[in-house]
Amino acid sequence: MNSKTDASVGPILFPFTGANVGGSHISTFHLARSLMQDHDIPCIIMAAVGSGVAGQASAMGLRVQSTGDPPAKSLRPWNDLVKLPLRMQALRIYGPRAVVHCSDLWTLQSWGSAGRLLGLPVVYHHRKILAMSWFDRLRIQMAHAVISISEPCRHNLSFLAGHRVHPLLNPFPEPVLERSTGWRAEFNARWQEDQPPILVGFVGQFQHRKRPDFFLDVCRIIADREPNARFLMFGRERDFRDKDLEDRARKLGLRDKVVLAGFRSPPEMNLATLDVLLAPALAEPFGRTLVEALLLGIPFVATDDAGHREIAARWGGGRLVRIDATPEQFADVALNVLAAPGEVTLRAQARQRVAEELAPRSHAANVLEIYRRISIARW
Repeated sequence: MNSKTDASVGPILFPFTGANVGGSHISTFHLARSLMQDHDIPCIIMAAVGSGVAGQASAMGLRVQSTGDPPAKSLRPWNDLVKLPLRMQALRIYGPRAVVHCSDLWTLQSWGSAGRLLGLPVVYHHRKILAMSWFDRLRIQMAHAVISISEPCRHNLSFLAGHRVHPLLNPFPEPVLERSTGWRAEFNARWQEDQPPILVGFVGQFQHRKRPDFFLDVCRIIADREPNARFLMFGRERDFRDKDLEDRARKLGLRDKVVLAGFRSPPEMNLATLDVLLAPALAEPFGRTLVEALLLGIPFVATDDAGHREIAARWGGGRLVRIDATPEQFADVALNVLAAPGEVTLRAQARQRVAEELAPRSHAANVLEIYRRISIARW
């Protein structure tokens, strides 16, 4: 049953400037859906027409409004200054109870500044671990409230007064707690072997920080020790192109054992194909993929750093590897997990408890309280 609430704020405006969809977008869309369905708060996703962000938001049943701009490819303060009057005009039509909720610094700079000049409450959702230049700090100070998705992200905001920062974990709506064997069929059929392959996976953007190249180095060692192992990489091109990773796999002698499967949705479908997830990323703010894996009962091996450490300490579900581990050491842990996955995966009852802890309704209620608090302070 929905817990409808008398709306003292709204609509909530979620602007985005880029084109592609990532974990932060998905978390935002789930928040917006719960605010509407469970709390009767109107929400609007503001995005570039034809962008992946607009398409995914529409597919999730959310109202989408055009920003009037093409997807941003770089941070351009001068351009944002020129467009400030038009953005203020676009926000003004939503009335004095609107809240501007920004999920990254680009939108905080471009749309948060417009909201602030109109006297609207502005929220910044801190989802990255940043170097925190003076300019970053200046932009973040613009927000009336800052939501931090993990303890490492909270530490990254140490320059802010404590009452302005609100730690809230990302929502995970109706997570899949049991994997469908049918999702493996495509990859089982790819390799015609006497036995089904052991599937080792990477899920994430192909960024330097995510270390897809290190993943392939680990795969070479696993392949030498476990001939039946095959390797799946789910993600989009960023710092690395598909061709870069294909060339590296070929040089490592893995080309016939590695599949670059692209970005697929829902993410659970990717994870459910795997026997183990490898997450060698550094400075991960939280690690949504790790949580999705542990909820499915997929064991993970991850770098002992930032958000990965927080997830493993809070719930378990996998093994951590030292931040300076070599590919050989990472592979050792992965092979140990493959030999006895039941020693690290969570039982069904424990996974259910995690799912309840991360339910969107509770997350949305906490965020709504932040909206109300800063709105009352402004009025």
